[in-house]
Amino acid sequence: MESTQAVRTAIYQAIGSLKVDNKTIPVFDGIVNPAVAIPLIRNASCYIVLQDQQENPSASQNMCNERNEQNITIRIVTKFATSGVTDRTVSESIADLVKKAIRTGRSHNLLSSNINIQKVASPIVQQTEEFAGGQTAFSKILIYTIIVNQ
Repeated sequence: MESTQAVRTAIYQAIGSLKVDNKTIPVFDGIVNPAVAIPLIRNASCYIVLQDQQENPSASQNMCNERNEQNITIRIVTKFATSGVTDRTVSESIADLVKKAIRTGRSHNLLSSNINIQKVASPIVQQTEEFAGGQTAFSKILIYTIIVNQ
């Protein structure tokens, strides 16, 4: 398996069964599948998208393996009807679960996988808001750098 695919698979395995209020949050690879039911949690339609992955040779190489750094963006989306009550807390709660599932220690990896993950760095975190089509969407965006020995 190619390493970028292996990283996405490992992340999916780590977060693919996360639940909030006893409802599983669907995880999509790049594009939301319209055939998948999106759960309503605390008045918000909630899902996660794995997106914007890139791979570069690591500046820190060793004698045994080639290393690369992979960046991947995990977008947690919560959509509310604009006329109702909206807030960021649902996306923040889901983001907290994602962080705990992916990275359990300071620099240690998280992911149980078939590849040699050397390190998972703390994510860069962003928040965005969008208003369109009678909905308000809050997104919590986590950008991880993952160092892989090949």
